[in-house]
Amino acid sequence: MEVKNQKGYALVLVLVIITITFTLALSLSGMALSARKQFNKTDEANKATDIAEMGVAHYEAWLANAVSRANIYAESQADTAIKNNNGNKKPHPLGKVKTCKKNTIRCTVEYDEYFLKNLKLRIDALNNSLLRTVEGDNVYEVKDITISDIKADDTIAVNFKSYGKTKKENKVLESMITIEKNGESLVGETKPLPTDYKIVNSTEINLKGQDKHLTFDQSTYFEKKIEIQGNRAIKVNGNAYFKEKVLFSGTADILVFGDAIFAVPPEFNGNAYSFCIYGNIYKIDENNKLIEYTDFPSGQNKSCPRPNDDQWYINPDEGIDVKY
Repeated sequence: MEVKNQKGYALVLVLVIITITFTLALSLSGMALSARKQFNKTDEANKATDIAEMGVAHYEAWLANAVSRANIYAESQADTAIKNNNGNKKPHPLGKVKTCKKNTIRCTVEYDEYFLKNLKLRIDALNNSLLRTVEGDNVYEVKDITISDIKADDTIAVNFKSYGKTKKENKVLESMITIEKNGESLVGETKPLPTDYKIVNSTEINLKGQDKHLTFDQSTYFEKKIEIQGNRAIKVNGNAYFKEKVLFSGTADILVFGDAIFAVPPEFNGNAYSFCIYGNIYKIDENNKLIEYTDFPSGQNKSCPRPNDDQWYINPDEGIDVKY
């Protein structure tokens, strides 16, 4: 009798183990399916975000071209309007006084008014939509575009939304691009002091090996020699002053979102290097005055946008704000 009971208990135990194992397997399988769905959802969401970012980049490029064309239109129309008004110019609002050394037209109310009017027409011509298919069901659309009037700080804000769409996910990025006026040339000014810069870098820089990139977040005064080797890059978010030699080897890059001053001409090993300087480029004469670096060796990169004095432009580093 005891033997039968033991066999019965064993059978029940085996059945319990099988039941628990089967239940656990179903549970784990369900968790795996849920996790896979979540991963797929995350992948789709990331893809939708990437596509929306493409829309932001596309609209930024389109707007930069529109700004450039509006500058040309404004200069021509403002010059004609002032001549037709016997040389009389409109007074600046709030009593502001603006002077331009090279091109007086760009400092007039007429210039700014024609620029804004033409830019608004170009934006309206999009019919509030910039739609592109990336691949298959993946598309981006830029819409809900608004443009402000010229603000008290001489900026114009363009707000828009970029919609990234995949087959299963949508992502909206709210963006604002700020258009501002470029400053005048510093030609003839005395060379700046280290105290004129937010950052003073007093150590030599030898960028090589594992150090791929080096970024300075504000205007920087470089006191010592800089050497960049191979596929390496230095980025300055602002103006830059290079007191000592800058030596390039291989595919080295310097990116400056502002003016750059070279007290000593840069040197190069090879011709694969590139400079990208968004502002003006200067060197220093025998009287310690700034002069234009007209023969600056830009290397492979000859297409950095450099707005003329007192023209409207988009600051590529500080003029774009994206909210995720």
